Amino acid sequence: MTPAELATLPRPLAFVLPGGGALGAYQVGVLAALAEAGVVPDLLIGVSAGALNAALFSWNHGADGMRRVDALWRSVKRRDLLRVHPGRLALAFAGLRPSFLDSRHGHAFLRRHLGGRRLEHAPIPLAIVASDLRTATPVVLQEGEVVQAVLASTAFPGVYPPVRWGDSWLIDGGVVADLPLDIAAELGAASALVLHVPPLAEAEPPRRAIDILLRASSMGIESHGRTVLRRPPSGLTVVEVPAPPSHLGTFSVGTADAVIDLAARNAAEWLRTPATESTPST
Repeated sequence: MTPAELATLPRPLAFVLPGGGALGAYQVGVLAALAEAGVVPDLLIGVSAGALNAALFSWNHGADGMRRVDALWRSVKRRDLLRVHPGRLALAFAGLRPSFLDSRHGHAFLRRHLGGRRLEHAPIPLAIVASDLRTATPVVLQEGEVVQAVLASTAFPGVYPPVRWGDSWLIDGGVVADLPLDIAAELGAASALVLHVPPLAEAEPPRRAIDILLRASSMGIESHGRTVLRRPPSGLTVVEVPAPPSHLGTFSVGTADAVIDLAARNAAEWLRTPATESTPST
């Protein structure tokens, strides 16, 4: 879909960024291509890794800003987010901790790059989606510290601890609302541009319990997303920026270089292809 065609979409236009862990790097290449083409949203809605990208894009939405976001993702190392402490693992297995990892290093990483920014001050209006652990419903965060909101939206169950937000305990937004088109409509969007991350590629069934769990979790989230796309909210025009299947997974940290480069090439090609020739779009 060309930039000229995107310009004809009904406004307000929301960029909807689902989750995907390390595969969120794909959205960075897409966002850079959209910024280069001058496509700017009226609203950003982010879930899990998409919440981080939405927050970064709000304050860095020009071509120069996206170069900073690109450099950030390329610099991420496993130790920034996934430091394993044997004592913590033992306590978690014993039922004495709510997660196998703590969020100290993730919090420090986010604080370095987002500082004390607040959602309500975002240059492009920003909504971050998390899941309420008590009610099993989505929570839309539009006020408060960006760092805490992103920590909540990315709190993968069991891996990272829930985040206290007022009277609620919040976990990864992808658990209940990875593709929140209904929230986009409720927030007043007339169009939604969905920035997909690469879906699961066909592969031999894994043997290890943790790999089976992670693949099954991704399968469930992707299946729900396809259902949402088949029945979008009435009155909401939905356009998808496609992504090819990948053998990389949620925790494939350190693969951003290849993922971003692939996304940038694919998105540039997509932006040169008229809607009648590109898929998928609705």
